[in-house]
Amino acid sequence: MKTFYVNILMVIFLCIMSMSCSSKHYVKTTEKFFSKPVSPHENLEGHDWLQLKLNNGPWVEYLKIGNKGKKILFISGILDDSIVTFSKMPGLIKKAQNGYCQLYYVNLPGNGYSSVPDGNYFNPLYLKNCLAEFILQKKLKEFSIVGNSNGCLVSVLLASHKEYGKQFKIKNILGFNPLLKEISFWEMDKYQKLLIKMPSSLVQYTIQSPFIGRKFVELTLRSVENNSNVCKEHIDLFYNRLSENYRCGIWSEYLKNTLAMMPKLKEISHDIYGNISKHTERIIFYSNSGDNWIPVNHVIEKAKEMNAEYYTIATGHIPQFTHGILVENEILKVLNL
Repeated sequence: MKTFYVNILMVIFLCIMSMSCSSKHYVKTTEKFFSKPVSPHENLEGHDWLQLKLNNGPWVEYLKIGNKGKKILFISGILDDSIVTFSKMPGLIKKAQNGYCQLYYVNLPGNGYSSVPDGNYFNPLYLKNCLAEFILQKKLKEFSIVGNSNGCLVSVLLASHKEYGKQFKIKNILGFNPLLKEISFWEMDKYQKLLIKMPSSLVQYTIQSPFIGRKFVELTLRSVENNSNVCKEHIDLFYNRLSENYRCGIWSEYLKNTLAMMPKLKEISHDIYGNISKHTERIIFYSNSGDNWIPVNHVIEKAKEMNAEYYTIATGHIPQFTHGILVENEILKVLNL
């Protein structure tokens, strides 16, 4: 059945391609300066916006819980939403409310409902600079980071920032299904390959077609989670964001840009991976055999290179959402909360 849907989608994509030139259903932001976005999270206590200074001033949304104790930053994978996927941890939130820790759920540009950046400069190093500026503006001197997938890569890349060790320092890194290994097109699954092959404007137009777009999101999440029964809530959360403001189109741009800059990224990462354990107290990576996007051997290889600890946990690619309590228990244990 899964193969049947994929074949149907491929036919539909080809049909839509012939119509895409005349379509006006997608709009790519070309404003000189970013206008402040709107987010459904704005009614949450602790939600706020921070405008960055680089590249036309994108807006970053974040949720802060707690005002005392250890500082913890949560960075989701590409196109995900930190405020949503890391929120299923009531025990950790209670600790923050009782003054033991401060939680920062950060949505970098392109994530959550933060500004959608220009595809020309949307890549891991750009996001690293965005995260560094957020940290500097918020005057966070020492903190732990919990990252998922690409969010872990961006967090590790922080060690290459010119102010690292001077203005700020990472104390602990907990990386769930971290994307750290240099990648090639052939290593990607069929959904990622499809996003790279198709023009980003066509990707966005297709996602905006309710039935086709929702089905594509569902099949992608099935692949990500290695689960044929992805819950409707999960599908809706992703689809509602991806179908607006060029968010799925920018996903396609990010994958293309990351592949193009892989030689440079590999060079930068090699130096960081060999030294980062000297500048942090503890680095732990988690993965599992059920992740179709980040293979276990990928994580084990990089854990050894970085002198980090390695464990398996839960299933799927986004365990903080699908197995929030397991991830929460790890965070509480490792950070002694």
